[in-house]
Amino acid sequence: MPHTHRRAPWIALIATLIVSGVCLRLAFWQLERADEKRQWLTEQSERATLPPADLPTLQAADDPMHRRASISGHFDNAHNVLLDNRTLNGVAGYHLLTPFETRKGRWVLVNRGWLPRGNNRANLPAIAPITGSLTVTGAVYRPSRDVFVLKDMPLPDNQWPLRVQKVDFDAIGEQLGVELAPFEIRVTPELALGNNTPLPRHWQDVTVMGPERHKAYALQWFALALAALLIYVAAALRNWRKARKTREEL
Repeated sequence: MPHTHRRAPWIALIATLIVSGVCLRLAFWQLERADEKRQWLTEQSERATLPPADLPTLQAADDPMHRRASISGHFDNAHNVLLDNRTLNGVAGYHLLTPFETRKGRWVLVNRGWLPRGNNRANLPAIAPITGSLTVTGAVYRPSRDVFVLKDMPLPDNQWPLRVQKVDFDAIGEQLGVELAPFEIRVTPELALGNNTPLPRHWQDVTVMGPERHKAYALQWFALALAALLIYVAAALRNWRKARKTREEL
């Protein structure tokens, strides 16, 4: 027992230092992430100020994410893609992506906006066609490859509109028999396509956590590290006072 009592303060100190060290490491990691995210957002803002680029220029870029785009050609109304599980103001729906062939024969998926799903999931929403040649403006978006889906299912053959859980440009291009650009173009919010009313286009990149959120997490980890140290100090002082009182009584 005496040996156990002598070891206890050292075990508590070591445990406190380990916990505080882990919390501090996580706090500094969150600060690093905040700095990286700040730089990333700055780069995206700078790209957004560049003049609109055509599809060949965007495909040749190392990272065209958020670059402005301007493409001319026509939509393939027979092969729409419905990206499932897209909500707007709490309402379930889809993002409507339609293949677009440029005048130079290149293909890209154009995200036209959001459509409500309706009460019956078996009934797909009506999709207004867009006819004739036109110019589409928007911004490049490349979804994360790590999008979580309950089950990664192969695409059905000749089933259009195609309802998908995530956008696989290679697989969809194979279904179409064309080579799709490895990104989508999200249409400018106010742009009407043909004679159609613009669909809701509240574009949000949900994969992005702002720098301020990382800073808030860092502050929480710093607070936990401080709390662990204060608890240890308070416990140590209490034990020291008890030990001194015991010695005085003896």
